[in-house]
Amino acid sequence: MNWDDFRIVSAVCKTGSFTRAGRLLQINETTVGRRIGRLETDMGLTLFDAVDGMRQPTQACMAILRGLKDMEKAADEIRRVLRGHDLAQRRFRLSTIAAIAEHWLAPQLPQLLTDLPDLSLSIDTSDQNVDMSRWEADFALRLGRPKQGSFLMRRIGQIDFVLVRPRAPVPEPLLIAYPEALIEMPEMEALFHKAGTRNPRLETSSLNLMREILSSGRALGVLPETMAGGLRGRADLCVTETGVSRDIWLLSQPSLRDDPIARRLSAWLSSLFALREESADLLPKNEFS
Repeated sequence: MNWDDFRIVSAVCKTGSFTRAGRLLQINETTVGRRIGRLETDMGLTLFDAVDGMRQPTQACMAILRGLKDMEKAADEIRRVLRGHDLAQRRFRLSTIAAIAEHWLAPQLPQLLTDLPDLSLSIDTSDQNVDMSRWEADFALRLGRPKQGSFLMRRIGQIDFVLVRPRAPVPEPLLIAYPEALIEMPEMEALFHKAGTRNPRLETSSLNLMREILSSGRALGVLPETMAGGLRGRADLCVTETGVSRDIWLLSQPSLRDDPIARRLSAWLSSLFALREESADLLPKNEFS
């Protein structure tokens, strides 16, 4: 047995396919199948079942997955240490939602990168939460308290939401809401309560698109208060409080706790949000169940 064989097992678990695992690892499908078969023979176990065209991990395979995650993290940490001798440029991966990246981070990023010439950032604004336990990001900004995981987390602020609607009576204002997967968010509940219906005419996760439609004076929706500044005071729009706030949590990898550039980045992220009450301390959590 060697780590490279288990690296292939991990890739098949992630992708559900020998073919896709081969693409991920840049080896061919035949090699993946041969290495898995050799490992199964050595262990006397079946690691994957073919179910509906997918490779599903067996109970035996599931039993070793946690160990595989630990091995992956250790390998990533070794690579990080080996790269650490060259500090000419440190690249950190930050995951957040587009609204935070565009309205909080972007205005201040040029100054940050000027102040920290050794820092490079890769910012992911996809709708899917990254898995910090798999080292898919070094830092993450999330709305709402995360589930338990092998990361440090700290509440650094909150976002207040406002309702934007036409001031003059409109027979049927266009209702704008999040996609179905996000429909249970508290700001959506406040919106549907006001609208009296849960049947939006437009669904989008883009707050910029929402703002543009709401600025037409013909739609009803919610926005973060920070994004409603240019809409307040307009004669054709009414902007009112919803009473809904979402906490902002900063997540970071525990191994970065003593990294000086990572600490500067963490402090900068925290400074972007006005927190009126004392935030929680950094809390190490357990592995994802």
